[in-house]
Amino acid sequence: MAAPLGRDTLPDHWSYGVCRDGRVFFINDKTRSTTWLHPRTGEPVNSGHMIRSDLPRGWEEGFTDEGASYFI
Repeated sequence: MAAPLGRDTLPDHWSYGVCRDGRVFFINDKTRSTTWLHPRTGEPVNSGHMIRSDLPRGWEEGFTDEGASYFI
């Protein structure tokens, strides 16, 4: 199961960003390092579905709890 996302679930000195493809990454603001895994749970975060401009009309990309993409 994917970890919940929100600033209130992150430890001090951590923030997050979202790539254009919808993948969520975490930033340790002290060490200036990044990770795909939630710093509290060690799990990837499922950001849901993303509509991408490079897909045919009507298609979107989804992500499994493990972070693998699939198309709908």
